[in-house]
Amino acid sequence: MLEEFVMRLTILFPILCAVAVPAYAQQNGTGISGIHFDAVSPMGVVPITGFGPDNFKGGNRSTSLDQARQLIASGDLMQADKLLATVIGETPSREARFLKGVTKLGLGDAASARRYFEQSLYRGRNGHPGAMSGLAIAEIKLGNVDAARDILHKLQYQQEKCGHSCDRAGSLKQAVGVVEKALA
Repeated sequence: MLEEFVMRLTILFPILCAVAVPAYAQQNGTGISGIHFDAVSPMGVVPITGFGPDNFKGGNRSTSLDQARQLIASGDLMQADKLLATVIGETPSREARFLKGVTKLGLGDAASARRYFEQSLYRGRNGHPGAMSGLAIAEIKLGNVDAARDILHKLQYQQEKCGHSCDRAGSLKQAVGVVEKALA
């Protein structure tokens, strides 16, 4: 039992880190992805707002998302999953769905993770690099390697169009690296 737990943790931890770091440090509130480093943060990154205002009616949802990010960063995926279930029932937030995808992937439910990552993206499975990399990892877990490669190509195309100077360059580079590593 303990050996199985350790083996599962050994396999899931790198994946969780690859997905949780983008979840923890997504955007600067402008709607453009970016990762910002700060020594104060436990993961070495500053938690920043996700996909923009997201139609919140009050500050409670934003606070709940901050709390969910902290739970994910600390590895308490079950609590984050429960909290996000409540948030998702109250808001159309793409960020909430992205974070729910992260928790589902970390809990080993790749099918649900895929659904939540898809809901966090715009039409055509395009958009947010963290959500796209999470979706690719979920597809790999489900045995859909071709779908993951397609997502990788979309990320690489975005990276090529972005260049090294756009605000999304760091996030795209990280997302491409995560997917390439998962496909290797």
